Amino acid sequence: MCVLLENVPLNVHQMMWLQHDGCPAHCARRVRDALNELYPNRWIGRGGLVSWPARSPLDFFL
Repeated sequence: MCVLLENVPLNVHQMMWLQHDGCPAHCARRVRDALNELYPNRWIGRGGLVSWPARSPLDFFL
C-alpha cells in the first residue's frame, strides 16, 4: 500500500479514507463525524441514526 501512495500529494493523502477489502467498517469517532457531516441523518452503520436490521435479505439467500 505504501508504494501506491508515494506519489500522492500530502494534502490529497490527508483527505483519503482507506478500507481494506474484507475488513469490518470502522466506528471511530472521526469516521462517524465525517459521515455525519457528509450525510446528516442518512448514513447506516453502528452509531448512526438510521436503524438497520440485524440480518439483511442476503443473509437468508439459499
